[in-house]
Amino acid sequence: MAFTTTIDARPHALGDLLLVTGTFTNDGGSGGGDIVLADQLGQIFAAGSNANAASAPVHTTEIDGTVTTTLTLVTGANVSGTWWALGKR
Repeated sequence: MAFTTTIDARPHALGDLLLVTGTFTNDGGSGGGDIVLADQLGQIFAAGSNANAASAPVHTTEIDGTVTTTLTLVTGANVSGTWWALGKR
């Protein structure tokens, strides 16, 4: 398998900002993957990710960068967890 992600169906509105959350799983040997948020956000201002409790002692996750509406998540193999992104529609 490879890197997979889900986007929660109900984002949170904060004034004119939108907080989008989701989960990821990296079952394969890849180093992570992209989370495309073009349908939810027009611009990403901040983002983060966390490995779940079973993965956290061994692996960390990080957001490698954002390109307008895409997050690039870097993680080790066999790591799952959550991510979030804050931006404008």
